[in-house]
Amino acid sequence: MGSIQSKSKTIYSEDTFFSNVEFAFKGKGVARLMSRVMHTGTIISLNDSTVSNIDFKKKKYSVKMFDDILKGKEDKENQNDNENQDESIDEEYNQFIISETPELINGFEAYKITIQKNGTNEIWFSKTLKEPDFVIKIKNEISEFQNSWADMSIDLTEFGIDKDSIIVKMSTESEDGNFNFDLISFQKFLGDNKELKVPEDFKKVRKI
Repeated sequence: MGSIQSKSKTIYSEDTFFSNVEFAFKGKGVARLMSRVMHTGTIISLNDSTVSNIDFKKKKYSVKMFDDILKGKEDKENQNDNENQDESIDEEYNQFIISETPELINGFEAYKITIQKNGTNEIWFSKTLKEPDFVIKIKNEISEFQNSWADMSIDLTEFGIDKDSIIVKMSTESEDGNFNFDLISFQKFLGDNKELKVPEDFKKVRKI
C-alpha cells in the first residue's frame, strides 16, 4: 500500500500537554492518490479544559471544549458498537523477542522488542525514561478525547514491559507497506510558555 513516516515532539507542563507531529504517507499504485505530507500540533490544556488542533502548514487552528469532544466521541462509539457487535479480534502474537542490551535511539537508551504478527514489528522502549505521575494524568485525560499519530498507546504489558515505559521508535513492515515512528523529544517544559501556545499569527477556524 505504501510507507508512513512520523516524527513526534512532546512538551508538557503541570497542566498542559503539547505534541508536534510531522507525518508523511507515500502510497503505491492506486494509493498514490492518498499520498500526503502533514505537520500538525495538539495542545491539551487542563487549565481551561480545551483542545487546540493546529495545522502548521496552513497556519490555522481550532479550539474545542472537553465536554463537546467527549459527547461527539461517545455518540460515535455507541454507533460503532452497534455496527460491530458480532466482530471479534485475534490478538495472539506468533513470536516476540526482547533485546538483552540497550541501544541509543533518538538520544534515548532503549531496548528493542521484535514481534512477528502479520509481518515484522520492531519497537524500541525506554526503561529509564519514565513518565511523571502528572504526565500520566494528562495523557489519561487526552486518551478520552484525542487520538493522533503522536499517541503510541500500545499495551506492552503482555510482554512483561512496564505500562509506563515510553516508546521512542517503532518500525512495522508487512505486505501492505511499512510504518515508522520516531520520538524526537520528550521533555518537561522549562522555557518561555510561548512554545506551549498557538502562534499569534495563526488564523482561528471552526475545524481542522
